[in-house]
Amino acid sequence: MIVSVAFVQKSFRPVLVTLLQYLCLFALLPFAHSSVGSHQPAYEDELLPDAIISLRGENRPRYAIVVEKETQKLMLYEGGSVLRKKYSFPCSTGQGNGKKKRSGDRKTPEGVYFFTKAFKKRELSPIYGNRAFVIDYPNFIDNKSKRDGNNIWLHGSNKPIKPRNSNGCVVMNNSDLEKVAKYIRLNETPIIITQKLNMVRSQDQIADYRSLVDFLEKWKAAFVSGDRSRYRACYTEPLTVQDLLWKTWDELRPRWEQDHVSFNLTLENISLLRANPYVVAIFDEVIHMDHHVRNVGTKKLFIARDGETWKILGEVYQSAKPDRIPGSLLAKAITSMDRLYRDRKSIAELVGKWVDAWSSKDIDRYRRCYAKDFHARGMDLDAWISYKNRLNRRYSSIEVAVEDLRIRQRSDRATATFLQRYRSSGYRSVGVKTLYLKRIGGTWKIHREKWYETRQ
Repeated sequence: MIVSVAFVQKSFRPVLVTLLQYLCLFALLPFAHSSVGSHQPAYEDELLPDAIISLRGENRPRYAIVVEKETQKLMLYEGGSVLRKKYSFPCSTGQGNGKKKRSGDRKTPEGVYFFTKAFKKRELSPIYGNRAFVIDYPNFIDNKSKRDGNNIWLHGSNKPIKPRNSNGCVVMNNSDLEKVAKYIRLNETPIIITQKLNMVRSQDQIADYRSLVDFLEKWKAAFVSGDRSRYRACYTEPLTVQDLLWKTWDELRPRWEQDHVSFNLTLENISLLRANPYVVAIFDEVIHMDHHVRNVGTKKLFIARDGETWKILGEVYQSAKPDRIPGSLLAKAITSMDRLYRDRKSIAELVGKWVDAWSSKDIDRYRRCYAKDFHARGMDLDAWISYKNRLNRRYSSIEVAVEDLRIRQRSDRATATFLQRYRSSGYRSVGVKTLYLKRIGGTWKIHREKWYETRQ
């Protein structure tokens, strides 16, 4: 198997510093390399919350909401070439002090959460103001710590808010929430809630950023290479839910390796978010096989320090159904890609057999390449075979060559398009041929065909 583990150069670009400071920083901080993120964040001198280690999308800005209970402030941060604070508003959190532990304790949870559902004014009771967003409390860490409760929302208020006056939700004035709401994307935008923010220079995040990216690269590479022991060593404890994933991968990987199928797994649109004592890494998990790409889903890893390295405490997919175990989505995607690969291989073999039967004038083998309901150029299958038989008798030799075969497949239908060079003892032509195929009883057959002659 040809495993492509691409390494993309990362660089940081300090701004608003003197040229001398820039050169010193450039000399002291080496470049980081990894395929799991396309850009290392740029850094400024402004103090920023250490809760946001990295927040950057590949094609558009990403946003994160940070709530500080101590000051009763809600801040919206924008990621991109640099991380910057866009808004700061007053908010109200739970009447109870500390982390939420159980239903009814009137405490606001602390941690990294995401919004899973949105409500507009017409769907809400007046107490919730003009808008509301459901927060995914309890998350994996909360469940592991035996914290319960539910219905924790970020919502508005039809009355002026007061500090520490909610039953556990995060509450904003309606007008303020309207400004924030346009930046919230369900299952993507995080809300990080903490008692007190730890403000740091952005350069202080570099070490954790690099070590986390390096850890994710090793975790990913262990899977791609099929090294189960190294993969499991990335976790605090073995996850039995991954048995299905490894059973699938152990079966497919050797076959792909033997057939020289290129495969890679990339982690895209990575955000790294901190809520001590853990970090949430959230990213799109994308698999590549030959020319095919499939987005498995958005995965969250809950990661904690373990001495000098990191360990994964648990993993979930965003917006996945509750009965979907973490390994099943990736196993299903890999199985689907294998089915696609086998279909493409079968289709390519069919085209090869079809060309060989046509060139050798083996009319019986040629006919077996077609579906019984084949129809083209006003002829059904019987008429088509009679026409080809007449040509076979007319020409003493026939040669057919196929170049640049391109296969497109969806479910039980496919097309095979290629440059066809035809030469016989009495005629020659070059053109584009498209075979329309369908799967019949597990076997691909030619259902229609189209020919466009480019030159003789």
